[in-house]
Amino acid sequence: MTTTQRLTCAGAALLLALPFGGACSSPAKKKPLTLQEMIAADPLPLAKGAKWTYTVTVKRFDPDADKETTKTMSWTTEVVDAREGNGVTAFRVRGWPTDLADIDATATTGPTATERTILRSGNSFLFGASPEPVLDGAEGWFSWPVIDGQKICPSAEMVYCWQVTAVETGYKLSFYTGPDEQSFELEPGTGVSRFHYSHHGTTNEIEARLVSYQKGSGRP
Repeated sequence: MTTTQRLTCAGAALLLALPFGGACSSPAKKKPLTLQEMIAADPLPLAKGAKWTYTVTVKRFDPDADKETTKTMSWTTEVVDAREGNGVTAFRVRGWPTDLADIDATATTGPTATERTILRSGNSFLFGASPEPVLDGAEGWFSWPVIDGQKICPSAEMVYCWQVTAVETGYKLSFYTGPDEQSFELEPGTGVSRFHYSHHGTTNEIEARLVSYQKGSGRP
């Protein structure tokens, strides 16, 4: 609801003369996808040129000021390259949201956007060990569709696993370790709509919310 709408509603409520009750209501919630729609949708539409822009809120404890501080910034995630081979597509992504976890508490600018490779093999997504479209050394992430309550372990050797939770716009994938936790909310057809990171102990929390998504040019 815009500021103008709020002011209009407040005045109308005082006059008890609002002609259309729906005029001041909040935007309608998105209709949840059916299982068939969920399966057909692309949970992470990676393609060369695809771009996601986020508004980021950073909460930190400032020891010099002896208080928590909050600042906001803009962040862009972009697919800069895509390579395909043997049924695997390697997407080179600059500014993957996990870069935000490395922001310096004393820095006046955001963290440096690094590049990492996300692999797609069918409906399985993995984090690649190199820019090449090969599965050797890759770390598993998830296979679509996912299920509410599902636990996804990247490998048998890893102690920690991804936890899947259904949310209004899709699914949230959360990864908890001893010192910290992170989560990605996947909105089918759009991709990562929210990223959250927090460090246990002193205040160190980052939240990135999607404000715009630009489709890429397609797969290679």
